[in-house]
Amino acid sequence: MDKISFFSADYRDGRVHIGGKSYPAGTFAAHLLTQYYINDTAARIIVFTSDNWLLERSLERGYLYVQKFLRAGADILNIFNALPWLKPFDMLDVDAERNRIAELFTEENGNRIVEYFQRRSKVMAMDEGQVMYNILPKEFDEVFFKESAALLSEVQKTLAFYDGLRNDLMKAFKQLKTFASRLDEVDRFDEEHLLPLALEIFGSVPFPVTTEYVPILKSTRSKTETLARRLYFDSYYSFVITDFFEGLHHGHYPRQCDICKKYFLMTSAARQKYCTGYAPFKVKGKAITCRKYAARINRKELADGNPVIRIYKNRCSAIRVERQRVKIDDALAAAALALAKEYMQFAKNDPDYANGQYEMDMSRERLYAEADRRLNGK
Repeated sequence: MDKISFFSADYRDGRVHIGGKSYPAGTFAAHLLTQYYINDTAARIIVFTSDNWLLERSLERGYLYVQKFLRAGADILNIFNALPWLKPFDMLDVDAERNRIAELFTEENGNRIVEYFQRRSKVMAMDEGQVMYNILPKEFDEVFFKESAALLSEVQKTLAFYDGLRNDLMKAFKQLKTFASRLDEVDRFDEEHLLPLALEIFGSVPFPVTTEYVPILKSTRSKTETLARRLYFDSYYSFVITDFFEGLHHGHYPRQCDICKKYFLMTSAARQKYCTGYAPFKVKGKAITCRKYAARINRKELADGNPVIRIYKNRCSAIRVERQRVKIDDALAAAALALAKEYMQFAKNDPDYANGQYEMDMSRERLYAEADRRLNGK
C-alpha cells in the first residue's frame, strides 16, 4: 500500500472537494483550531498513539511480539471513537477504514510477519557459496516473501499514519494558532502580505503527497465535469497544511472571533473581528450571532477595519498634525485633505485602484505634490 487510500481530497479553484461535498480551501485548518480542545478531541486521539512507536521500531529491526501487534490494532480502533469529531474524518469512509484495521491487525497476520522475519533471517545468513551459486535455503518461498513483504509494508504505513496523529495534531495546532494570533502584524490580508508571515511560521514544509488528476463535477447541480487535483495524504499534517496553504493562495485564512473565541475562515481582506456563528450569550433569552451581539455592545466592526478607510484616516490625521505644527499652511492642508478624500472615494469604488495605486497616491510626498500643483493651477 503506497498511501492511506481512504484519505484523499480534490482541489480546484480555491475549493476542496471531499466526502462528496465542497468547501473553501482552508476550512479544515480553521476547524482544527476550534475543535482541538472541544470534547477533548485531541487528547482522546493522542492517548491511543503513545506506545505504538515501539512496535514500529521493532518491525524496522526485524522482530515482532504478536500480543503487542494485536494491542496496537486495538489502540488504532479506539482512535475511531474520537476521530470522526475531527474534520474531514467524519466525511470519509470511516467504517471501511475501521474494517481494514480490524482485518490487518489479526493474530494470523502477526504470526505471518514473525514467520517472514524468521525465514528472511535464514536467507540473510547464507554463506558465500550459496550466494555465489544462488542456492536459496528451503525457507525461501517467493510467493510467501512477496505477500508478506506487502503485508509488512501496509502495517508500517498504517502505524506511521495513525501514530503520527499525535505530533501532527500538536504541531499543526501550534503553528496555525501562532499564525492567527499574528495576523494584525501585516498591512493587508491578502496573499502578498500573509505569505511571508506563513513562511516564517511554517518554514519549508516538504512532505510526500501522491497526486493524480481526476474529473469532478463543477458543482453538485452541474452535469459538466472539470479537471481537479486529487491528493492522497500519508499524514494528517500534510493534509491540514496543504489545506491551509491552498486557502492562503486564494486569500483564505483562519481568524479568531473576538466574541466567542472560536476560529473561523475569512475569505476576504476585510479586517473582520467577529464570526457569523452564535455568541455564547443570549439577548432577552434569544440566541444571537457574534456580529449582532458585538453591534449591540458598540463593538461593531468600524470603518477602521477597511484598509481603504484606515489609510485615509491615518493620512488626514498626519496632515492635521503638520498644520498644527505650522509645517504646511492652511491652503495646502485644505487642498491635501480634499484630495485625500477624493482618492479614498475612488478607491472604494475601484478595487484595482484600491489594491494598487491608492496607497502610493496617499503617500505624503505624492499627496502634497499633487495638492500644490492643483493650488497653483499647474
